[in-house]
Amino acid sequence: MITTKRTNSVNNDFQTLVKELDADLKTRDGEEHDFYHQFNKTDMIQHTVVAYDGDQAIGCGAVKEYSPETMEVKRMYVPPHHRGKGIASIVLKN
Repeated sequence: MITTKRTNSVNNDFQTLVKELDADLKTRDGEEHDFYHQFNKTDMIQHTVVAYDGDQAIGCGAVKEYSPETMEVKRMYVPPHHRGKGIASIVLKN
C-alpha cells in the first residue's frame, strides 16, 4: 500500500530522492545542466510530498508558492524501478 507524507524540503527522504533526480537530470541535460540546475534549489520550498511503500521512499514532489494565486510543481521524481505504478499521480493528489 502506498502512503504519503506532507513535509518540507528538509525531510531526509525528500532530499535523498532529489539527489537521485539531480543525478538523472545531469545525465539528461548534458552540457546544459548547470544552466537548468540553478532553477532547482529546494531551500525555499515549504510544501513537499513523499510517497512510501512501507518505509521506503519511492517518489516525491513539491509545490513552490510564488504568490497566493501562483504555484509551481517542482522536484517531481519517481525512481525508474517504481515507475508505471501511478506514484506521481498519488503525489500530485496529496
